[in-house]
Amino acid sequence: MQNLSPGRLAFLLATLVALGPLAIDTYLPALLAMSGHFAVEIHAVEVSVSVYVLGVAAGQWLGGPLSDQFGRKPVAYVGLTLFILGCLSIPLSSNIDMLYMLRFLQALGGGATVVIAAASVRDHFTGKEAAKVMTTIGLVMLVAPLVAPAVGALLLKLFGWQSIFYMLAIYGFMLFGIVRFLLPTVAVKPGTEPLRQRMFLAYGRVLSNRQAMGFILANGLAFAAMFTFITDAAFLYMEYFGITPEQFPLYFGANVVTMLGMNRLNVLLLRRYSSASIMQVALALQVVACLTLLGLTLAGLLTLWLVVPLIMIAAGMVALIMPNGIASFLDLFDRDSGAATGLNGALQFLLAGLIGTVLGMLHDGSTLPMTALMAASSVAAWVAFSLLARRQP
Repeated sequence: MQNLSPGRLAFLLATLVALGPLAIDTYLPALLAMSGHFAVEIHAVEVSVSVYVLGVAAGQWLGGPLSDQFGRKPVAYVGLTLFILGCLSIPLSSNIDMLYMLRFLQALGGGATVVIAAASVRDHFTGKEAAKVMTTIGLVMLVAPLVAPAVGALLLKLFGWQSIFYMLAIYGFMLFGIVRFLLPTVAVKPGTEPLRQRMFLAYGRVLSNRQAMGFILANGLAFAAMFTFITDAAFLYMEYFGITPEQFPLYFGANVVTMLGMNRLNVLLLRRYSSASIMQVALALQVVACLTLLGLTLAGLLTLWLVVPLIMIAAGMVALIMPNGIASFLDLFDRDSGAATGLNGALQFLLAGLIGTVLGMLHDGSTLPMTALMAASSVAAWVAFSLLARRQP
């Protein structure tokens, strides 16, 4: 088990990372049905998406350094247990507040599970090899949001929205078996710091590394730009533009197809260019797409056939930004790779969750809040990279 090929290890780790998009994207087609079940507006149910990403942020913040201390597998076991319990309890929710609470529990476990994937890559690879493995992980996990809305729509139609969460519980049980029997066990690197100090000292070392924080902030803000769209996708496509729940997976899936293409392009680009160079260009292209969306909105010229390709560009660039950003900052750490990964994931989902919450507060039935927040996030990502990541620590 310890001599897994890079491709097989990447595939196994990708099944863990896919937990994130599966837990979000499968129930997007069900948001309207859930709003009817809980007798609330759809925007109230959309808040549960932001609650989930905030829980993932907390789970990654805790799970990263704990996996450095106790090993990757024990943290995954605890995380998957919490995730499965949340999945089985959500269908029993009696009100919207209980849904929020159980989604947070589900996300806490999911975050602690997902965080071990990138840290495990650093256990085995560095540099461009790590970037290639992260890209392969990205390829496999991108299939999840491609098929997840379709799966969710089918389950919704056949069995109701509750069946979506039972399906996620089954997936959690499957991951438990993968972690237990297929993933290699990596020896914990000994340290002299007491556990109570470990998290603070490890995060202190990551936070004090200027270049690493440039990559981490750029990752989080670029992801937040895409996640702003994901949070509002149900409103944008089904309410604002009037497409049906059955059509929704096609429009949503177009973004994932673009990300798949960018993922394969990244493998080719890594043969000639550094991870940081690829990331810089991708950030700039995302800024152009998001600012164009905002400009069209302000001019009153936004149509469905303009939104679709521009969102495809904004989302597609994330497939170039994320794996290169992660590989770049992990190169700067050894024993603190779990903490670095945890901070990256925590900030990524914290920023996404906060911006998603702000989106819910600003929502006025137009596309302006979404496009404005997407533009602000993408510009901030480019600024963070330009000011911090390109400088030597």
